[in-house]
Amino acid sequence: MKQLIVFFCLILSFARVQAQDSFEKSLQKHISVLTAPRMQGRATGTRGEALAAEYISAQFSEAGLELLYPKGYQDFSIADPVTGDTLYSRNIVAVVQGYDPKLREEYIVVGAHYDHLGSYTMKVNGRDSLCIYSGADANASGTAALLELAKAAQGRSFMYKRSIIFVAFGAGEKGAMGSWYFANRAFPVSSVRMMLNLDRMGRRTFDNSPMVFTGVPHYESERLLRQVAMQPYMPPVTVFGTDYFASDHQAFIDKGIPVCLFTTGLHPHQQTLRDTPEMMDFSQMDAFCQYISAFIMEAANAPEDLFRFEKAPAPAGTGGDNPVFAYSEVDVQPRFLNADIQSFVDKWIYKYLEYPREAVKEGIRGRVMVSFVVEADGQITQVEVTRSVHPLLDNEAIRVISASPKWKPGEKSGKKVRVKIVVPVYFELTRNR
Repeated sequence: MKQLIVFFCLILSFARVQAQDSFEKSLQKHISVLTAPRMQGRATGTRGEALAAEYISAQFSEAGLELLYPKGYQDFSIADPVTGDTLYSRNIVAVVQGYDPKLREEYIVVGAHYDHLGSYTMKVNGRDSLCIYSGADANASGTAALLELAKAAQGRSFMYKRSIIFVAFGAGEKGAMGSWYFANRAFPVSSVRMMLNLDRMGRRTFDNSPMVFTGVPHYESERLLRQVAMQPYMPPVTVFGTDYFASDHQAFIDKGIPVCLFTTGLHPHQQTLRDTPEMMDFSQMDAFCQYISAFIMEAANAPEDLFRFEKAPAPAGTGGDNPVFAYSEVDVQPRFLNADIQSFVDKWIYKYLEYPREAVKEGIRGRVMVSFVVEADGQITQVEVTRSVHPLLDNEAIRVISASPKWKPGEKSGKKVRVKIVVPVYFELTRNR
């Protein structure tokens, strides 16, 4: 009977999680506080940035998160690249502990920088007028999302195998120094499995809609991101296997950690006085946060395959006459039917892939990793399996990729070059009900 009651409670808890309350009003509140005049634009090293840090720390504490330092403050200093002055800033770090005895020592980092550009004084009709960069979208929006996602995670911590670290980074506008300090000086990143960066999440126009960038092609992440977008009630989210703009995720890419940048994109009002709360689309922010919350759940419980950083292969024979370059190292990347690698996977591989009957009969399934070279003339050569599942599946993956039409070749320094690419080919079986 006791086990039945526990099971019933878990079902009710799961239903509550699935029917997540709206984040909208709380997002409005956070952005209103962070863009208030007393914050003075939250410039790095100023009283305004310190006030923002105090607010974030208090929000983490009220939600019941464990702060990893006194008040969560991870203090650091940097030299101002313009004035040379020493600036003092801080990260605010909190954790939601996972339940799995082993996997709880692995971490998903969710971060957003909370500082902005500050303020300046100008003459208006002969009088001094204080102009404040509110930074509602850049990046009060990401900070507000961070706080609400942290609260949601704390409420369902019993459902996470891995632990989730939430970090509000200081000095983001000073070369993303807060995230660099966290990744290089303050935390054992060898235990970090993935980093999710929230930056500029509040705008939605024809050109600004929810997007995710994985920094470099990372097929496991891209696939899971698209699967989450297909869940009921999720907003349309576009996934890119590239980077977009410089931000706090880059310090983690440099450490070989998979990343996801969640954003609604750049716009003309960023870094101007017109980046105000009135320009935010809070309904869209709410939907985007629901999507990210669902992805956090998937990542916290995902198999280890998700966190393999599939680095592009190093150039082969770069000193020779006909080198092979990595996908990330060319100026213009190869294109399939004038689109990216994902288009090749979706419109070619899975269109013509045939699941071998014998493999179906034997229940053989899995992910085959295949590398190939796009030659300077666009031909596909050197198709090889880099991670095998079974000869039946390996051979079928090679067959389909080898039959690819010509690509538009990659370029480096204005010259067409050979580029090596690695893609996953999934063979999955579903049961008829």
